[in-house]
Amino acid sequence: MKVAKVITTTFVPRTVREVTGLCGMPMGYFSHSQNFTTNESIIDLIKFTLETESLCKPGEVVDIIIVNNDSGWQEGIQFLNTIDGKSLGFGKIRVLNRQNIGRSFGGYNHAFKMLRSEYDYFIFTEDDILVSRDGYASLGIQYFNQTKNCGFVAYQSISSIGLDYCTEDALHAHGGVGISHVHVLDEVVRKYGALPHADKITSQEYVDILKMGEIPFTNKIHKLGYRLTSVPEDIKLYDFAYDMMRGIDIPRFPSASRRVLTTAKMKAYEYKLVRSLYNLYKSIK
Repeated sequence: MKVAKVITTTFVPRTVREVTGLCGMPMGYFSHSQNFTTNESIIDLIKFTLETESLCKPGEVVDIIIVNNDSGWQEGIQFLNTIDGKSLGFGKIRVLNRQNIGRSFGGYNHAFKMLRSEYDYFIFTEDDILVSRDGYASLGIQYFNQTKNCGFVAYQSISSIGLDYCTEDALHAHGGVGISHVHVLDEVVRKYGALPHADKITSQEYVDILKMGEIPFTNKIHKLGYRLTSVPEDIKLYDFAYDMMRGIDIPRFPSASRRVLTTAKMKAYEYKLVRSLYNLYKSIK
């Protein structure tokens, strides 16, 4: 059994979010914190990712596939060249470079098409979501195989909302983070020509990355008749990198009281007067 963990990255500064927030339905802590504001900080992030990987026991032999959505920063490419082929104890590092089309989901498609004949299972994640807790591979495979007609096991959660789509079109795994089998992914490619992503003739704006990438990436698996599921609520196989760097362990889901309070706030914010008062408060603060 061979497992590939595809990690997408790009040497581009990201928007700062100091606090991991709630989103999705069911609601969970999936709007993750991040603070990587320079190209150099992305190198530090990748080093941290590989360090956490080397310290965990995935339960299976796992090759780490780093897909660089190339920004043109040569220092980043040079760094990736120095780690390409290195062993991590439970597998090796492989680096793929590509044009930055479709962001992470374009990277997932590229890695799968390049390596589909070499691996049985594919785990997908981004560079700032560290799937590196003990058993992340063996448990993912276990949950996949014990779920009838499984197509994808989400490591964060399955959400039933997204943009203005109906539930049938919105059902997807948060961030596309999770595991699937090569046979399922092969069927997606045969049906749609690729793993879903915003291609080169499509806008690369964030909303289009969601429309063409994050939501359909696993929704198309659902549309083929497979089941989307997630690991049990009491199991956590990932950490958000910026939180982990600060020693913060965020749960997957909020308490019942926090969920009720957040839902009430979201409902209140739908009213124009409430939004105006809130924005006034923020400007004074």
